[in-house]
Amino acid sequence: MSNQSGFTLFELMIAIVVIAILTAIGVPAYQGYVKKAALTDMLQIMTSYKTAVEICAVERGGLTNCSNGNNGVPASRTSNYVTSITVNNGIITLVGTSALSGLTTTLTPTVNATHGNLDWSRVCTTSPVDTSLTSACEDIFKF
Repeated sequence: MSNQSGFTLFELMIAIVVIAILTAIGVPAYQGYVKKAALTDMLQIMTSYKTAVEICAVERGGLTNCSNGNNGVPASRTSNYVTSITVNNGIITLVGTSALSGLTTTLTPTVNATHGNLDWSRVCTTSPVDTSLTSACEDIFKF
């Protein structure tokens, strides 16, 4: 009687099934982390523009001419996850890359007459519609 060592076909099939299940769980979770990292990149880029618009509004007494390359507002730039950022009379629009499903985030300032500061509202849209990404965007861009 010879003693053979190794795995049976059944044992190999069980191992493949376990790996497939772990992959099915892990890949969507990883994609969620990547999207959150991309949103954080958008937030970091937007912060310098938001600050510049606030300073411009205080110095000029309003939001007129608080645009890219004018009155201390930086010129447009891109990053790994942002294809464009535009500022027009204080309204900041960021457009995400395809990794963010074409996410467009628009931040609109309004002058608070009581306190004199700027209140910010945001609108997040994706094309095609991605409700989880839109929701995550709205959670991250709270001011």
